Amino acid sequence: MLGRQTSDSGTRSKQEDDIREAVLRKQMLEWFRGGDKSESEAKTKTEREVARYLNFKIFFVSVGKKDPSDDFLKRFADFPRVVKRRSEAEISKQERMPVVDRKTRERGIIFYIDSIRWLNDTSVEVEGGYHCDGLCGAGITFKVGFANGKWVVKSEAMKWIS
Repeated sequence: MLGRQTSDSGTRSKQEDDIREAVLRKQMLEWFRGGDKSESEAKTKTEREVARYLNFKIFFVSVGKKDPSDDFLKRFADFPRVVKRRSEAEISKQERMPVVDRKTRERGIIFYIDSIRWLNDTSVEVEGGYHCDGLCGAGITFKVGFANGKWVVKSEAMKWIS
């Protein structure tokens, strides 16, 4: 069966990486599409500044409060933003404490997956979210299902936001 735990722990591990990718990719796609749209539709100088401020070019990833493997990061090689490990970011001491790249000091956003809970062979709940500064973050529960040969996010529920 698809999601059933077997003696082959690699099968479950690969499925969980596919699930993590589906959730992270959904969050990142929504963020960059929304950021690009906000920038292109901004009408005033203030709107343009805010849109530019939140349209991050660097996305950092954390899985289970750790850096993802090289193989996992390669899944995002086609992504239209730079995708890096969480450890390549730091929380700045500037006002609002934004996330910045340790090397370039460019602002970014951290997307994270904390846990996966199997509901049955084709359905899981994933705890995750994002953080970009002291007033920009959210914790989200994602419902993910297996359909048409791949894992897809079916719904999400915001647990908290700042």
